[in-house]
Parts: sequence; structure tokens; C-alpha cells
Amino acid sequence: MQNGPYDRFMLRPALAAALLCFGAASANQAMAAAPSDAGTIAPLVVGDEPVVTVRRSLKMQRGVLRYEVRTGRIPIRTDRSGEIRGYIFFTAYVVPSDGPKRPITFAWNGGPLISSAIVHMEGLGPRRRDSGAMVDNPDTVLTETDLVFMDPVETGFSRPAKPEFAADFMSFLGDVNSTAEFIRAYRARFGTIAQPTFLLGESYGVFRAAAVADMMTERKSPLAGTIFISGDIPNIPQPPAFYDAMHVPARTATAYHYKKLDPALMRDRETAMNEAVAWARDVYMPALEQVNSLGPDQREAIAEALARYTAFPLARINRDTLVVSAADYLRFALADDGSKPLSDIDTRIGEDDPGNNLGDPLLVDRYIRGELGYSTDLVYAGLEKGYVPIPGPKLPTIGDRWEYNQPGITPAVLSEMRRSGEVSPLARANPTWIVNALKRDPELRVFVAAGRFDPLNMCEGNVLATATLASDLSRRITNRCYESGHIVFREDGARASFLADVRRFLRDAPRQP
Repeated sequence: MQNGPYDRFMLRPALAAALLCFGAASANQAMAAAPSDAGTIAPLVVGDEPVVTVRRSLKMQRGVLRYEVRTGRIPIRTDRSGEIRGYIFFTAYVVPSDGPKRPITFAWNGGPLISSAIVHMEGLGPRRRDSGAMVDNPDTVLTETDLVFMDPVETGFSRPAKPEFAADFMSFLGDVNSTAEFIRAYRARFGTIAQPTFLLGESYGVFRAAAVADMMTERKSPLAGTIFISGDIPNIPQPPAFYDAMHVPARTATAYHYKKLDPALMRDRETAMNEAVAWARDVYMPALEQVNSLGPDQREAIAEALARYTAFPLARINRDTLVVSAADYLRFALADDGSKPLSDIDTRIGEDDPGNNLGDPLLVDRYIRGELGYSTDLVYAGLEKGYVPIPGPKLPTIGDRWEYNQPGITPAVLSEMRRSGEVSPLARANPTWIVNALKRDPELRVFVAAGRFDPLNMCEGNVLATATLASDLSRRITNRCYESGHIVFREDGARASFLADVRRFLRDAPRQP
């Protein structure tokens, strides 16, 4: 999200700081000493970097889970010359097993240029952030799968090999290609090709995961499943009216949270939600599909109902379109003068709420360089601040550098996305990557998670979009909704429910690649 109206998956600087910035700590500030048990795995190719290892354990109700942590960088080489174009940093958690092959899950956040720190250290890993420190995470999915958290090039410790190679990675297709290569190289490097493989992406990372799944199944590379978190409709494009209508339930829940619905709807949230969903699906969506043929009285009736179910100011509803964009909703939902904008990661908090802050500025330093023993003076891009030449050229923004170049994306699509603050124009234009993958592989499974208070996503919309597919495809997609925002695992209750559902999904998916 850059420069005023923004790409919904491209964080503007203020939001990126709120979401990700553990602080502007330099790499040499209070760097923790490397653990005494740190070891290394020698590189296969002379000149490559070694991989750092430590062994840890986690006390669980069922006993002690022992695991190895690997941190390092995988070189991204061209397939013919072997020239290194970039380095992708990873943190991997591996549980020794002599039984059936354990699954392995490759996971990342979104952005598109955001490291895996949130999904890694707030969600899935065996250690998670709590009150500025790293604590054991007994809900971790490491019980069911090995985990590999990947930082795309120009995030974390991942870098292009030369400045001129940065362009290789600064586009959607370049990002997908390098991610697929990272997975291939990691599996070859550590001999994991026989392990059932899952992909997990959050936010923009869902697009990355869906496209990589399409690529892997096309190449006949074994893939057991994908896990999509907060990534809009799960890559099943729908008409514009669908997206506009399916935003209503989340806005009803938000209005209920702030006690702004009319008294009849405030009596019971479940009843209010059911009524809002039915109206959005059966009345609002059909009206939007034929909006140009509606008369003045019909338009007014729709506007009044929209205001009733969302508590959005009636006077601000455009009678021509009958649509409230995400940008307008977040700005005016609480105050008609725009003085109380809502957060675009969780509508239960304000845009500047301190709940967006991740806390201790030295946390990554203590954990990655300290507990895990990965000793480097590189800046962890996105979390730390490093040297910038002064005077020097103005640094380009993500929006200046990133190119959405997947098939179907046009300047008109990008313009509409930035104007409205919606990701739906991009989602509609994207190829049907995950549908392609499901058709190629009859064993592939998909898990979709969304937050009730996420203004970017649609709990009911995910279910309805899935139902548009043929039954042999839709039955392999699991949809879940949590009492949370865009980061579904940020709160204790939602995190426990989400991780339990993911563990169940991993257990139930076919184990053979």
C-alpha cells in the first residue's frame, strides 16, 4: 500500500512500521551472544555460506518435542550457468523422525516485500512473541510438520547478489519464480523431496502460494496442500458485485462491536449477522448486478438498507454506484468527518492504535542472532534500519519498484485498485492458479483462513466462492473464520483455534507425495 490510495497487499510505510517494526534497532545494538551449542552444516558448493544449527526442545502436554533449528541463505542460481542472482534467508524447524515421512511446510508473509517475521514469530513457530519476549508456543504446528520460513529477496537477510540483479525479484512473476526455485533448492539441499509438501502464505503471500502451487503441479513436483491466510477470495475470481456485497458481513460485525447498529440488530449478534448475510447475498448483490436499471426509489431503499447493516453514514453512500469502497469505509465508518479512521488490519482498533506495534525493538536481534546463533551484521530488512548514504538519491518506494506482471493485470486494474483501496480488482484479474492446481492433482487440499474483523477479506465470501466450483474441487477446500483481524493468529483465543484447525488439516491431508 503506497502513496495515498494503495495496493491492499502493498503496505504503505506507516502501516509497515506498525505491522512489522520491532524498532529501528541497528544490528550492533545489544546483540545477544551466540548459543554454545550452535553448529554448522557445511555448504555443498565451495564458496556458499554454511547453515547454522541449534537443537532445542518444547515441553508439550504429550511430552517433550525435540527439534533442530536451521538458519541460513539459499543461493538462487540460474539453471544453465549456475550464476548466483540472489540469496534467500530461511529459518527452518526440523523434528527428527524414523516413522512415516513428516510433512514439510514452506511459509511466508505478504507485502509483497515483507519478511516472514509475523507468521514465524507470532503464529506457527515453536517460539512466539509475547510482551516483548520470545516464549514457547505449545500450539505450534511443528507437532505435525517441519517448518521453513522464507524471506523474499530484499526482506530479512535476503539480498540480490548484485544491485543490478534486484530487478529479477521485483515483480510478481520474478517473485513466484524465485520462490519456486528456493523450494526446489532447499528440498535438494536437505533431501526432503519425499516429505509431503505444503505451502502457506499470508495476505499477498496467498497470491504467491497459489501461483507457486500452479507452477509446482504443472512441473509435476509433489504438493500435498496449501494454506491461505487472509488472502481475499481463495483465488476463485468472482464478478465485481460479489466482492462489494460480501464486504457487508464484516462491516456488520464491526458496527455491532462499536454498538452502532440500530437497536433491533443490537439484540443478538448472530441474528444480526445472519440477517446481514442474507440481505447481502439475496438482495444487495443482485441489485448491484443490475445497478444501471434501478430507479430512484430502489436506489434509496438499497442505500438505506446498506446504512442499516453497516452503520455507515447514509449521506455518504453514492446513489449511482451504491458501493462503499474500503478506503471510504475505513475513513468514515466511525465518524462522518473522517476524524476516527479504522485500522486496515483490524476494524476493532483505530488507524493509530498502539495495538499495531510489535514491541521490543531488539527482539529479532535477540532471537535470530542470539537464540538461533545466526551471526551477521546485515540489516534485517523491514525490521531494522541500516546505513543510507547522505546525501544520496531518494530511496524508491515499494510501489515505485514492484511490478504486477501476472497475466490479466492491466494499468486499468492497478488504477482501480489504488483508487478504491480494494484488492478485489487484482483478485478478479488474476489467473485461477489454485483451481488449475486442484484440477491437475486430485489429492491436493486447500485450507482458507479469514478474520471476522479483517476489512480486506470476506469470511462468507470465501465459502460462497468455493461453492461455485465443481464438487470434486470444492470438497477439497476447507474454509474457516476467526474472531480476529487480518493477522488471524495475533490474539490468544483466535490463535489457538486457528492452529488447532491447521494441525487437523495437516494430519488429515494425504501423506504420500
